[in-house]
Amino acid sequence: MKKLLARDSGAIYSLGPAFRSGESGGQHSPEFMMLEWYRPGYDLGQLESEVSHLIERLAQHFALNIPPPLTTSYSELFENRFGIDPHKADTQTLKSIVLEAFPDHVHHLQAAEESERGENQGDEGERDDWLDLLFVLGIEPGLQTLGFVTGFPESQASLARVDYEDGQRVALRTELYWQGVELANGYDELRDSNELRTRMARDNRIRSARGLPQIAPDESLLNALPEMPPCAGIALGVDRLLMLLLGKQQLADVL
Repeated sequence: MKKLLARDSGAIYSLGPAFRSGESGGQHSPEFMMLEWYRPGYDLGQLESEVSHLIERLAQHFALNIPPPLTTSYSELFENRFGIDPHKADTQTLKSIVLEAFPDHVHHLQAAEESERGENQGDEGERDDWLDLLFVLGIEPGLQTLGFVTGFPESQASLARVDYEDGQRVALRTELYWQGVELANGYDELRDSNELRTRMARDNRIRSARGLPQIAPDESLLNALPEMPPCAGIALGVDRLLMLLLGKQQLADVL
């Protein structure tokens, strides 16, 4: 889809099955339905507004009364829940909070400890592992009201641009949550192929430190990226959204 955008497709969407190995459970399925779209000329605020209108229309169809989504920063969530600045807290501080706040989650901690052993081999992903663990265990369950989370750490930009907000470099990325479930992930799309190549190299260094196979850079994507227009894009999990709209607890009830 990014390559089509680079060829002047204009606004574009897809609705169809997606596959992600290694995830299964009540709210995870290896195969799921994804709605993904891109809006040339849009920023994240405009994209969030469009997502809000979509949810509003669906809520009407399902006879639900859902208030408009709120927007909260990643930093504000961590400060309110753990009293730390997630952009500045070091790895040891994050690890100590996990051990103190969630001692019963031994299997999660063991997985994180395994990644920590790669630290001396240049494992640059360890700090994000602890941030992710704190978010999933301590913050995500509390995101019951429909809302967007923005201002993710620069190291979690993925395919988003990075810019300054209140003096802090953050990823221009938004995630939609409802009833503790992540529904969508959107970006102010990165169009710098050199930056993406740098991120791909970092990912491969982390994979190497963890004994995982390398992933070759997608050269056709890297070549197309500079031709993309400024745009925002988002991917929404349709099955999860239907599950919540229907008041179900398991994806299996709607697949």
